Amino acid sequence: MYDIAIINGLVIDGTGNSPIQSDVGIKNGTIVEVAKTLSAKATLIIDARHKMVTPGFIDVHSHSDLVPFMSGSIRESKIRQGVTTEVVGQCGLGSAPFIDTMQDWRNYLTPILGTGPQTWDWPKFETFMHDLSQAKKPNNLAVLLGHGAIRAQILGLENVAPSTSDLSAMCRIVDEGMSHGALGISYGLAYLPGMFATQQELIALSSVVAAHKGFMMIHIRSHSLQIRESMIEALTVAKVSGVKLQISHMRSYANRDYGISGQALLELVEQARADGVDVTFDEHPYRAGSTLLSQILPPWAKEGGSPEIVRRLKDPQLRARLKEELNNPGLDYPGWDNFVGMVGWSNIMISSVFSQQNKWTEGQTAAQLVTKIGLEKTELVHEIIDQIAELLISEDSRGSMVMQNLFAEEDIIELLKHPLCQIGSDGIPTGKPHPRLYGTFPKFLGEYVRDKKIMTWAEGVKRITGDPALRLNLANKGFVKTGYSADLVVFDPENINAPEDYNNPSASPIGINYTVVNGHVSMANGEILCTSAGKLI
Repeated sequence: MYDIAIINGLVIDGTGNSPIQSDVGIKNGTIVEVAKTLSAKATLIIDARHKMVTPGFIDVHSHSDLVPFMSGSIRESKIRQGVTTEVVGQCGLGSAPFIDTMQDWRNYLTPILGTGPQTWDWPKFETFMHDLSQAKKPNNLAVLLGHGAIRAQILGLENVAPSTSDLSAMCRIVDEGMSHGALGISYGLAYLPGMFATQQELIALSSVVAAHKGFMMIHIRSHSLQIRESMIEALTVAKVSGVKLQISHMRSYANRDYGISGQALLELVEQARADGVDVTFDEHPYRAGSTLLSQILPPWAKEGGSPEIVRRLKDPQLRARLKEELNNPGLDYPGWDNFVGMVGWSNIMISSVFSQQNKWTEGQTAAQLVTKIGLEKTELVHEIIDQIAELLISEDSRGSMVMQNLFAEEDIIELLKHPLCQIGSDGIPTGKPHPRLYGTFPKFLGEYVRDKKIMTWAEGVKRITGDPALRLNLANKGFVKTGYSADLVVFDPENINAPEDYNNPSASPIGINYTVVNGHVSMANGEILCTSAGKLI
């Protein structure tokens, strides 16, 4: 007797092979039979007639690190879109290790990860993994070490170079983390404190990861004017250290004054592959981006984290400097992406704040924060900067934003089509988030696979199941095969898609009928049945 039988469905098994009509039998959280007709009856029968049955989707770039410690609808965001496994700890923005002296680091992380549990007590990565294993998880989690947390523990958030003993201490933390289940390490070289790390530091830490056969996932130093140099830096670190490399959200900007084409990026990757670098990359299928609100600020304004950011914003002379610089669309600092210059204030939307008095700003563009009328252009810009500065001061620099019209559709298509590309939501589970948190995978399948036909259904499913499972060595994940975990999705190929409403980002995807996590039906026809079936990988 099987626990669940999924019958009459068109099975796409994650290998890239053509779909076949099959039934799937599940028992004790495992796929035990895939056949034209099952050999046993089942307690629960799911009729998947006119539907596709696939492995559960794997989100290779997620910021859901603390979602298991949260309550409410945010816990449903991934299982509603068929994601059964996520890779967390991205962009160097790890929540562990964490010690009492790192409160500024926790404050810096909050707009990306959320507040999480009331008490953080993870002095070692091992303690975080223990608590995560005990927490009720909506889906499966694989965890990366965040370089930012490691550097913050040893060096704080300042622009300082590690001594030999400092670097040895950081390497020991990486070695311990890898020994206690980390999938690899992530870097966020556009964020504090990763922006201060040298190539030599990255090579040293990545060499430790390579010795454990782990992965390096990297938010490169710049996706803008220095993107070539930033790509070369990441590829060099991988080549010298021998670590496997995944370039996170590898894309430049639609405004070509600030970026390069998707094809130019692919040429860099393909040349590196030819030179022996084991590199892949990931994307999300949206033209809008999202990040910390403080990323608007030039690098000099951010060093030291929240206390120093607030101090500088309160300083009249530094505020005047900020107005002068942000009113200059050609402003450039090494390793800094000038989002205001790229898209303008009217395309920058506040997506999360944390004090109740400022909640009204969520969903407002920076330009909409200004209530004065009749201002000249320069006066208007200065008033916008004052409003943003006061908001950051009031929020202790905690906030995130969405940047509209940031990426080019032709680049999205070019990169998604490439066989080295995987899909990562990069979803931020705070405030009024970018809708990629709720809809990345249905949007990819509905818009780009079905409607734009950039690849076959079999290839599209393979990109979000089998490919990442094999790449990341996720045992028993990613395929509809006997002996594999019963992580499965049943969806309607004619209807699958996701709304892209930035004022109502949590609107549910359409066309996802069932999400099964480790043999538990977590979502059925829009109804959430379970948010605790996940396991720690």
